[in-house]
Amino acid sequence: MSFMSKEETSNHILDTAIDLFWRASYHGVNMNELSRAADLNKATVYQYFGSKEKLAVAAVERAAERTRNFVFDTAFERSENPVDRLKNIYKNVYQTHKAIYEKEANCIGCPFVNIGVELATSSDDVRTAVNKAFESFHPYYKRITDDYQTVSVVEEPTNATEIVSALLANMNACLVASKLERRPEAILEGSHRAINILKHW
Repeated sequence: MSFMSKEETSNHILDTAIDLFWRASYHGVNMNELSRAADLNKATVYQYFGSKEKLAVAAVERAAERTRNFVFDTAFERSENPVDRLKNIYKNVYQTHKAIYEKEANCIGCPFVNIGVELATSSDDVRTAVNKAFESFHPYYKRITDDYQTVSVVEEPTNATEIVSALLANMNACLVASKLERRPEAILEGSHRAINILKHW
């Protein structure tokens, strides 16, 4: 492996961990396998993160950052229309899962739901990190909700917090459905429900 800075090495380990935990589960990957996949010795991985659990927490935080950058920020950059922004969020997620499916003939669900459910009763730190990741997506859905109620004829603006929660839950449900059905299209189908939530909650 070519020389990397400390930040590059840290991010490389995290990106490797995200990929492996997402595909194989937290318990399905040991530190030897992760180190080999990262092309680093295990001592280096422990030097950066100390334990597998600490690595998982940092990986969740890194995955949330990547999701905000790729899924949400790009959706907002492409349009100022709140409905189009919501559609673009689903298109971005769909494109990622479609590419995985075309390569592996498999759908692997949501990285946050996967590890969150797996470790919810055994790691408070990971559970907290997953909840914080979801919370970091709330402002995007809140802005979509607020903008929609501003530009649309809404007789009585509804509780934005409830709509945001429903939109996040819908995305999670779409990713679970795509995994169970092995159909990335389930994600796009869920965008129609998301728009109905926005318009008719």
